[in-house]
Amino acid sequence: MTGKLVVNDEVFADIALAALQKVDDVIRQERKGTFSGLSRLLTGKFASRINVEKSDAEDAPGTVSFDLRLVVSYGVVIPDVALKVREAVIKEVTTLTGYKVDRVDITVEKLVHPEEVPTEE
Repeated sequence: MTGKLVVNDEVFADIALAALQKVDDVIRQERKGTFSGLSRLLTGKFASRINVEKSDAEDAPGTVSFDLRLVVSYGVVIPDVALKVREAVIKEVTTLTGYKVDRVDITVEKLVHPEEVPTEE
C-alpha cells in the first residue's frame, strides 16, 4: 500500500517539548496533571521555546530541523546540557515519527538561578 505520511509542525513541537521535559537542567514549569501548564511552558520569561522546519518526501518520511531557545539553570555545563537536549530530541522524533532530524540548533537565551524559578500554586 502506498500513500504519503505528513506530520504537522505542532506534533514535532510537542515531541521536542516532551524530550525537553526529560532533561533536568532545562527550566520548565512543573505540570500538575497531564496537560496543565503545558501552554505556559512555551510563554513567559522562564520559558524555553521551540521552532520547527520540516520537509516532506513523497514516498518516505521527510526531514525536520529544530531551533530551540532554552532557559537553563545557572551553574550547569551548557555544552553538556545542549548535547543531552539534542540526543533526547533526535531519539524521540526519530522513534515516534520516522522523520530524519537534520539539525537541532540550540540558543541558550537565559540562565536562571534555581530560587528564581516560579512554582505553580
